[in-house]
Amino acid sequence: MPSKTIIKTHGEIKRMLQRLSYEIAESLFTAEEIYLVALNDRGLSIANELNHDLSRILPNCTISLGNIDVIGDFTWSGVAPSQVSSNIPVVVIDDVIHSGSTVMKVLVSLYDYGFKTIRTAFLAERNHRNYPISADFIGVSLATTLQEHVFFDNSDPGDLKLYLDN
Repeated sequence: MPSKTIIKTHGEIKRMLQRLSYEIAESLFTAEEIYLVALNDRGLSIANELNHDLSRILPNCTISLGNIDVIGDFTWSGVAPSQVSSNIPVVVIDDVIHSGSTVMKVLVSLYDYGFKTIRTAFLAERNHRNYPISADFIGVSLATTLQEHVFFDNSDPGDLKLYLDN
């Protein structure tokens, strides 16, 4: 019978997101604009938190937020890449990087739009991937087996959880 092991609690996740915001701000401190691209709903939850923190940390920086549905039909909502200058840095945000295939599709799409600086941010990363994706900003790095699944539960915004499904 599968079991769930909580890896990070709400308070720990909130602190990780604050730290990620500062890391992104330090890396892109000279940018006048930043384009955040969230993957699916869980990525959007994280991107909204990062957007809030980055707006406070970098008050003179304009932050645009786009969301792409890569599970369904690969559609954009919010700010689409065609609405943003390809000269501004992009941060692709997702909850957990597993194989890297989802992120790879989005990176190729953003590259095709001509973006020159693309970074990635994940709440959690698993240490084995099928695609050569570099995780630039990471909340927590986990050594898991291929049978284990790391899941970010954002169904209750007041009780975020990151857990391991065995």
